[in-house]
Amino acid sequence: MFELDGLSQSHWKIGQWILHNESTVMISTEKDIAKAVGVSVASVSRFWRMVGFTNLKEFKKALKEKQEVTPAKKILKTVVDLEYRDVQAHHLNRSIHHLQETLNQFQRSSFQEAISIIQEASQLFIYAPGPSLSLGELLHYRLRRYGIDVRLIRWMGSEMLEEIVHLDKTSAILLFSFSRLLREGEVLLKHAHESNSRSIVITDQHVLDTPSPYHVHLYAERGEKDEFHSMIAPLFLIENLIVEIGKGESSLHQMELLNKLRKNFKTELPR
Repeated sequence: MFELDGLSQSHWKIGQWILHNESTVMISTEKDIAKAVGVSVASVSRFWRMVGFTNLKEFKKALKEKQEVTPAKKILKTVVDLEYRDVQAHHLNRSIHHLQETLNQFQRSSFQEAISIIQEASQLFIYAPGPSLSLGELLHYRLRRYGIDVRLIRWMGSEMLEEIVHLDKTSAILLFSFSRLLREGEVLLKHAHESNSRSIVITDQHVLDTPSPYHVHLYAERGEKDEFHSMIAPLFLIENLIVEIGKGESSLHQMELLNKLRKNFKTELPR
């Protein structure tokens, strides 16, 4: 709803808090926001004009329209289609379309480079904000089975720095960026570049505008801007990453160790 570029430090903090707490903003006063962010009420009052609104009331009105209209339009566009009387058939057709578009954009060389980066990294940091969190959790769970040191970054804002301080040239990052690249993602890519860490971006953007370069771009189709955003293609993509990485010798060895543990403790810890 607004851009944070060019704002002062206090206004940037206000903007970051609002972007991550939209539902709370709807029931907040300027005093509430100031207290949550740790700035003055005057700074909050000035913030609205800096981002194109007259005051908090006008921002709440715009936010309400966004919350009421945008999700409804997405669902409506997915469910209501004159070509399909059956919702499930329509959704299946859209899912097939997303998978096909993802395959059309698939680059084998980029995919193989992503595999190499993950296998060679001493630590893999995964940043999966919003709806991509479930994908990050799946990657974290599966890759750890292969003996890969995976760290899922769960914090936002400045707290994220507690995690990325451990990035170095032997590390790698895997970042999900759907619709737009968040400020945390920008910071992560910038620090990874400065630390000589290798980076992979999974996105639904054909060209992702980033302030810092990254190594691998993997595209996953999620649907048009005004329709329900499916996660089936990103899931398909990461499951293929998991399967391919699992074919490696070290991964197979780790799985054998896991199987031995299961046999040793099958009575104490039955599956």
